[in-house]
Order: sequence, then structure tokens, then C-alpha cells
Amino acid sequence: MLLMIMVCSVLSSWGETILFSFLMFLLMFMMGYTDNFSCIGFELDYLSWSLIVLSFWVIYLSFFSSMKVKLFNKLNKFYSFTMFSLLFFLILSFSISDFFLFYLGFESCLIPILMMILGWGYQPERAQAGIYMLFYTLFGSLPLFFYIIKMNSENGSSYMYDYNMIYGGLIPLLFLVSAFLVKFPMYGVHLWLLKAHVEAPVAGSMILAGVLLKLGGYGLIRIFAYFSCNMMFFKEIMITLSLWGSIMVSLACLRHTDMKLLIASSSVVHMASCICGLFIMSEWGVKGCLIMMLTHGVCSSGLFCLANIIYERTHSRSMLVSKGLLNIMPVMSLWWFLIVAANMAAPPTLNLVSEIMLFNSIISWDNLTIYFLVFLSFFSGAYSLYLYSLSQHGVYIKLNSGFHSGFMLEYLTVFLHWLPLNLLVFSVNFIICFNSLKKMLFCGNKDMGNLKHWN
Repeated sequence: MLLMIMVCSVLSSWGETILFSFLMFLLMFMMGYTDNFSCIGFELDYLSWSLIVLSFWVIYLSFFSSMKVKLFNKLNKFYSFTMFSLLFFLILSFSISDFFLFYLGFESCLIPILMMILGWGYQPERAQAGIYMLFYTLFGSLPLFFYIIKMNSENGSSYMYDYNMIYGGLIPLLFLVSAFLVKFPMYGVHLWLLKAHVEAPVAGSMILAGVLLKLGGYGLIRIFAYFSCNMMFFKEIMITLSLWGSIMVSLACLRHTDMKLLIASSSVVHMASCICGLFIMSEWGVKGCLIMMLTHGVCSSGLFCLANIIYERTHSRSMLVSKGLLNIMPVMSLWWFLIVAANMAAPPTLNLVSEIMLFNSIISWDNLTIYFLVFLSFFSGAYSLYLYSLSQHGVYIKLNSGFHSGFMLEYLTVFLHWLPLNLLVFSVNFIICFNSLKKMLFCGNKDMGNLKHWN
């Protein structure tokens, strides 16, 4: 099926490509998760299956959002080939069970997204954004590469679930964690993300926020079985820095007037909560992080899709220029409200479940974090309302230039972003009661002292 998708993306039209991709998504979804799926080099568990389904869904919707590339024939065949080569590397990264092959897939995802930024970006600054992304992620992952080579030379294998071959110490821990924290990204190494989002085309922004950031969280979950209780000071530094950074970025969001820059900054805030939940290493923290990654992938992709719909009409990302849209696009403003409400974790969306689980795990670690979380929750709601009110209310400046209020395909794309956020909330009991994440996280830790969280 993957081969048919790649062939259709090069030789045929987008219709067959989207059809085959949707059929493969249905195949993955109907197969569901099974404990029995494993073969040489591949092991598919619940975490991998969830992120692979998310990859199919986001790339499927990014095709719908990129119809302007097809209409104006901007190398549309090469564009679709780039997107599905990225899908191939994502599936390889999420399903492989060898650290070296995982690293190859992890870094190979940079090539298609860099080509999308340089080839179909909007502004001349896209070259600088591509260089920032390339060097941040490459230099962050070089220590991981050297450590994987060391594992191969000393043990003859870099099998992901062989927990006896990694030796403790602060330096090996930094080598393992640095690549994934840059990719997530953590506060302090997030500058590449803001530049890449602003300069990328709509599909690049949707895939970057929806799927590529989740590679960092996936890698962290895979290596947490190698942690020991001797690294508690390191974990405390990471949690404190992430909480402080999320508040700082939330305050910065209240000053942004660029829609894409504000949405990209909100991704840093959400991923900071995921980092805290993962480093606490409690059951609700890991499961809340997984749910947050899935919901943020769909929600952030929908916000970038909406921002692109406005950009194609006003040719500006500034909310000072593109304000007053409620007067001329009232139905689209309803979808703006629904997606923004999901972004600020309003009920009954799945985002609320993830934030409750993450906040519970963070407070169980230390009661003093309540003060950080109060400010984080308040400012998260504040910049979400700021994004909606400044873009939708007011008086539209270009009074003499009208435009179409929305095509059917655009409404379908936004609806397909909103639907999983409200439907999957009914299956959250299955995720919470799932025990595989517990075994996957702690099966390599013989000396874990904080197993009281797993009650």
C-alpha cells in the first residue's frame, strides 16, 4: 500500500494518492492495536500504533489544505512525493525496534520537511529558518548518534528493549535525552521551531506541529526505562525549567500579532507540560503525555489550517490586518471558536482529559507546582482568547476587497480536525486502563523507588 501511494504521488493525480492514503489509514485503524504484532526489527505497541494513525490523519488532511499547490501546479507531483516520503520515514521511526534504525528514520524526517520549507515557503527568510532547524536538530542529536555507536561496538546490538546494555551516569543520560528535548522542543532550544513554522507552507506547518514534534516525546518514552533513581536532581532541573519556560512563552504569546507565530509558541507551552509529565515518570504523567501529543497534533494542525485559509485571502499573517473576519466569514468564525476552545482545553474535548492527567501528575510530584500551574492555565486561556478575539472581532480594513467566505473542502478539512477531539473522549477510559505503557516504561528499571505512583 505504501508503494502504491508513492507511485501514485509521482505518476498520477492527487485523487488516487489521497484515496490510497485514506484506505491505508482505514486499514491501520480497523486493525487496531494488537500485542502479537512483532517481527524482525519491528515491534508495534499501543504507543507506536497511536502515533502512526496520527501521522496518516495529519498528512491526509494536509493534502486537503494544500490544494492551492495543485491548482497553480507548483511542482505538485514532487510536493506529494515529498509528503509521502516523510510519511514513510515517520512510520519507520515509530515502528522500528532498533536504536540505530530509529535514529536513521528520526533524522531522515528532516530532509523532506527542509525541502518543503525551502521549496514552497512564502518569505525570503525561509533559508534562514531551514538552516536553524537543520543545525539545532543535528547538533542536538549528534551525542545520541555517538552513544548508539558505542552501544553497537560494546554489545553488538542496539536493540531498543535490551535494558542491560546501557550504563548509568549523567553524561550518558544527557547524550540520550538531548536529541529528543531539542526535537520536542524544550524551552531554551525552541527557536528553530518558531522560525520553521512561520516560513513553512501550510502542509509543512501542519505536519511539523502535528507529527514531527511527537518524535521527541516518543523517543523520551522509549529511553525512560534506562533511567535510575540516582538521576532525581537532573529530573528536577528539567521539570522546573519546563514549568518556568511554559509561563514565559505564554506571556510572549500575548504580545504576538503573527497568527502562525502565536500558534507555534502555543505548541512550546503544551509540549512543556508533556516534558514535565514524562520526567515525573508516573502512570498518569505518561498516559497524559500520550493523550496530549495526540490531541495537540490534531488541534494545532487545525489552527494552522485556519490561519492558512485567512492568509490565502488577505495575504497577511498579521492579526492587525486580518481582523474583523466575523463580519465576512461568520461560519468559519464558528470553526475558529471550536478549535481555539479545544486548544485551551475546554470540555468536552480530549485536551481537557490530557491536561487533568498531566496537572494531577505534576501536583503529585510537588505541591508548590500548583502556583506555576495556576498561571500556566490562566495565560493559556488568555492567549487563546486573544487569538480569537483579535482575529475575528473589529472592523475589516480592506473594505473594498471582498473574498469567498469558504469552500466546501475547507469546511470539511476543519471539521475533520475537530471531530477526533470530541469523539475520542469516549474512549479515554480504554487509554487510562491500558497497562502496556506501564510495562514499557518501567520493565527495565529494577531499582525504581517511585513505583507508588502506579496504584
